[in-house]
Amino acid sequence: MTIKKMTVKDVAERLTKLETISHERWKTAFNEFSEIKEEITRINLTIKTATFGVFGFLGALSIAVVTSMLV
Repeated sequence: MTIKKMTVKDVAERLTKLETISHERWKTAFNEFSEIKEEITRINLTIKTATFGVFGFLGALSIAVVTSMLV
């Protein structure tokens, strides 16, 4: 059984195919990265909103407690 040696043309064709496949994979990956970034942004906004809500509630509660002690 003999193994055919690859020619320069064969290598160039194979490299072109692999570059095309790699390009498509990276395009898909960058789309996924973009979606992940958007999700992280939404999560950060939710965390900020919840934090302000909790501290606002605690502030109002502490004012109510102090006011009820003074009256």
